[in-house]
Amino acid sequence: MLKRIDHIGVVVDDLSRAKAFLEGLGLAFQFERELPERQVRAAFYGCGDGRIELIEPTTPEARARRLGDGNRARIEHIAVEVDHTLAAAMAAVRALGVTFTTPQPVAIDGNLNIFTQPDTCAGIQLQLVEPDAARR
Repeated sequence: MLKRIDHIGVVVDDLSRAKAFLEGLGLAFQFERELPERQVRAAFYGCGDGRIELIEPTTPEARARRLGDGNRARIEHIAVEVDHTLAAAMAAVRALGVTFTTPQPVAIDGNLNIFTQPDTCAGIQLQLVEPDAARR
């Protein structure tokens, strides 16, 4: 059902500082975007076959919800490309008792995505990704 890690999402309190750190490690910057509806700015860096997504909350409420008190960074989610359709992967994951943060997948950058509720999957939030599905 799961094909490969697409990216690992890391919430940070200072996007510029985190970008400088990854660039200092030699990782290749890919793109940056702002998602006002999600109250974040994000930057992606290539790392082998996968990517690292840096996520900076843009409002005090989003910062408190995603970083908590005193955290400067934390891994928030692991995005995994599904090997067939997102609908099939969702059905298989639901059969394990996992629920999702939204009733339906959302389109982001042409991909269909859905996030698991961490408390229904051992505390690990997964982002299931069907590449290019939203463009079809």
